[in-house]
Amino acid sequence: MARPTQALDRTIVVVDVVGFTAPDRNRLDKLAVHQGMYEVLKTAFAESNVDFDSCAHEDRGDGVLVLLPTGTTKGLIPDLLPDRLAVALRRYNHTRTPQAQMRLRVSLNAGEVLYDGKGWVGDAVDTAFRILDAPLAKEAFAKSDRMIAFISSERFFTDVIEKDPGLLPELYRSIPVSVKTFTGMAYLRLHGDVATAAAEDKADLDNAVLELIPRKDLADLRRHLTRMEVPHLPVMMSRALGPAAALPRLEGITDAWAAFHLLTDYNAGPDGVPPALAFLRLLAENVVGEPGAEIAGRVADLARSLRLVPALAHQRASKPIPERPPLHLMIMLDPVTADPSRCTLAFWRQDDPEIWPPSLGGVREIGIDEVEFRVDDVILETESVWSGQSMSASVEFLLPRTLINLPVQRWAKEHGTGHPQPLRYGYRLGIRSLERMRAKHWHRAWNYRWDSMVEHPAADRLHYSGVAEDHPIDAILSDDHWVGLVLAKPPSPQAERGALPDELTTALRSGLPVVLWHPDAEPENLRELLDWVLAAESGFNELPDRRKLANSGAAVPFKNSLAHDLVVMWDDPKRVIVLDQPLTPTRL
Repeated sequence: MARPTQALDRTIVVVDVVGFTAPDRNRLDKLAVHQGMYEVLKTAFAESNVDFDSCAHEDRGDGVLVLLPTGTTKGLIPDLLPDRLAVALRRYNHTRTPQAQMRLRVSLNAGEVLYDGKGWVGDAVDTAFRILDAPLAKEAFAKSDRMIAFISSERFFTDVIEKDPGLLPELYRSIPVSVKTFTGMAYLRLHGDVATAAAEDKADLDNAVLELIPRKDLADLRRHLTRMEVPHLPVMMSRALGPAAALPRLEGITDAWAAFHLLTDYNAGPDGVPPALAFLRLLAENVVGEPGAEIAGRVADLARSLRLVPALAHQRASKPIPERPPLHLMIMLDPVTADPSRCTLAFWRQDDPEIWPPSLGGVREIGIDEVEFRVDDVILETESVWSGQSMSASVEFLLPRTLINLPVQRWAKEHGTGHPQPLRYGYRLGIRSLERMRAKHWHRAWNYRWDSMVEHPAADRLHYSGVAEDHPIDAILSDDHWVGLVLAKPPSPQAERGALPDELTTALRSGLPVVLWHPDAEPENLRELLDWVLAAESGFNELPDRRKLANSGAAVPFKNSLAHDLVVMWDDPKRVIVLDQPLTPTRL
């Protein structure tokens, strides 16, 4: 146990976000508020001549305890912080939706504190927290139209604020405080008017639009954006939102104004750039001629006024919007440990073909016996979002060994119509290994073999297991020549125990990105199929497309059923989902 350090006299600031757990704040709103609180504090402290990172601070979830460095002039905080905090908070709220905007209560105190290796303790810290919860301060603040309530301890007011007329002691009023074991006086100052537009002004332009743009310019922008076609609309919207927010359905979004309007419902990310502003920047880059130049000028003015020029310049380094690369939907199925009749279904939908990883689309707990139908639900949801895309798509199943033989290659979509369509006709269809994605110690070899395959995709790099093998499979696959393996039989749900190495586990450990098998094909027929699939000039690199083509029955020298049941593990290490946190499902 750490020994307490020497007591030090420190200026203490405790910050609390009012209504942090309000029911209208969702998870993403709370994340935006938590990040925004630190963004606002760092800016306000820096402009008050205090380096926030040099302060000691403890996160409290809905607030933070800040201890200024020893020797910091106590008057700096009541002198400079009120105005600088109000300005920083107003800028933050200006780029967030109402559910992610903030009002703050801030208590001020000073005194001796000790650090015991786990946190800061002392009567001065206790007092700062007690006066922060003063009922009269909360009541007065709730009735006011101010953004910040400063609550000073009696000692801090007497020793610091009252002695300096420049600190405006007349703006503080005394209030009695009785919270838990603390009884005493504190001094309250309400500060920072909440900027609100007149109701009639809002009605003119629709009160859902954030005041990113001065109202006098908003009508002109609306005139420019209305009926303006948006090139690559889904990709542009996805990039504007960033990876933390999934692309919403775009029904009714027919022009640039509708897209801008929709994005004003989303909060700025950690870089402080509102998605609506990011969208205008992308629009300026992708619309030619005078309209693009007009929008670019507005974006530059907004970036300067919001102090976002560096952040927007960093966004500008993103890749160009591509024409027609494929999209991916990854669906993970993982058995529930306590109930093997159920599994967790999670999915990641790639809305921008150049951005990986995408945000988690959803998590559900479902019955194993209904998995195909719940996958159908996810695919139809995805297609409703992708409806504006003109790109091909892949559906990949991220499976553990215990579910490796789920017949996903025979699953269908649109069951509700009574005429379901096999997934293999509409998508590049494949499976991926959940074990390998979680096993980081296998990733170096995996990346190495993948890069080797992309550079040299010749069909002769496919090894057929069980064919005149004089050495164990792990010895054979240690040869870097191999990038793919055809299993002699479908893998068992558990790694096989015995003298011989397990083929699938060996392939995953060796880094082979391609593993193939068939539930019942004769070896010579399977070889004939794979010879045709890999006969393209680009060999392995065209395997997903050629496998899909083999299902069409067009110009292929074998029965359709042979291709239908071919299982393809096409495992791309460049598209990995980080699975380092438990996924909390909604039970269906």
